[in-house]
Amino acid sequence: DALHFIQNLKVRTSYGEMGDDSGASYDWAAGYSYPSGGSGDGNKGWYNGYAPGWMFGGQFIYGASPKAMPNESISWYKSKSFNIGFDFSAWDGKLGITFDYFIRKRTGLYMQPGDFPTVIGADAPRLNANSDQHMGVELEISHRNRIGEVNYGLKGIFSLTRNKYLTAVQNATYANSYDKWRHDNLNNRYQGVQFGYTSAGRFTSWEDIWNYDIYHERDVLPGDYKYEDWNGDGEINGLDEHPFAYDQTPWMNYSFNIDASWRNFDLNILFQGSAMGSMRYEEPLYRIWGYEAAAGGTLEQFWDRWHPVDPTADPWDPTQEWVSGYYAYTNHNPYGNSEFNRVSTAYLRLKSVELGYTLPKMKSLNGMSLRIYANAYNLLTFTGVKFVDPEHPDSDLGRLYPLNKTYTFGLQLSF
Repeated sequence: DALHFIQNLKVRTSYGEMGDDSGASYDWAAGYSYPSGGSGDGNKGWYNGYAPGWMFGGQFIYGASPKAMPNESISWYKSKSFNIGFDFSAWDGKLGITFDYFIRKRTGLYMQPGDFPTVIGADAPRLNANSDQHMGVELEISHRNRIGEVNYGLKGIFSLTRNKYLTAVQNATYANSYDKWRHDNLNNRYQGVQFGYTSAGRFTSWEDIWNYDIYHERDVLPGDYKYEDWNGDGEINGLDEHPFAYDQTPWMNYSFNIDASWRNFDLNILFQGSAMGSMRYEEPLYRIWGYEAAAGGTLEQFWDRWHPVDPTADPWDPTQEWVSGYYAYTNHNPYGNSEFNRVSTAYLRLKSVELGYTLPKMKSLNGMSLRIYANAYNLLTFTGVKFVDPEHPDSDLGRLYPLNKTYTFGLQLSF
């Protein structure tokens, strides 16, 4: 009786092991590739799109190249999956919770080590050697209630996933611990992290440039970018790159739904979003002319840039006054993978809103129902991303057609 308010409580768990030979390619057998090698592979004799071969008896005969040495011990890779979760509902639907934790570990993934010495005359065989791990949590919280004549429901869904490479035997030894930390992204390393440069502000004047105590190039102008001397060696170079941003694929996704009804009116609202992701602006959003002169004209946002008050003045004249802006002076671009050019793709979008009204039924048409509704789709988006859709930030390098907002009015007739 003490737990009478609980309508449902269920604990779920599962475990499974399976083999998967997707990607297997007769690695256990000796053989030849015909025509030789892969299409266009210069190392296999291809030239200018033509496969290698020889003339015999006035007829051209394609060449063949041996496949990698066979590995008779190769097998499918193994996948072990574990899931645990629970379902809970109480107080007649006023609180509902569903939670899941999952983890999948794969071992024996196919990989091909480095090349054999050429005296062997064959490529190294593939091995069952690598491994990775994928894990995450999912949480759903819901609430349903009635207040007077108003029925309403709330539901929030949240998911967080991580991917980790455990073993990559093809990665060679490294010169030192820093070299391994910086360049080995496949051994005991979580994925989804970007290395790059963090911001130390902007050069705001010639005095700022002249008095800056970190080495910089001689072509620096007011408005140019300062970077953090992360390792403290007095200059900015590749050794200052460090983890500073998430990858483009977000770790976290979420949604929130509201539905309500009052008499003959009904309302449904859906929010969705993601977090813990980032994007890098590419051409033509990265630099004023893009990478190709033929790519088209300049986008209007580049008017908001640092420039001398007199547009015809020599920008290297220290007596000139400058107008500040969001971008640096023309063709003074930030490092591509830095805080100046990589931004968070976190967003919250009002995905849809629908309001409807169902007309009272008439006695003469007792089996018919008529509903009038209005719907808005992609109505609002809250994000720090500019000029592109945060859900598809690099599609067509930022040239993707802007996201459409859709408004619909309709009638729904049912019998």
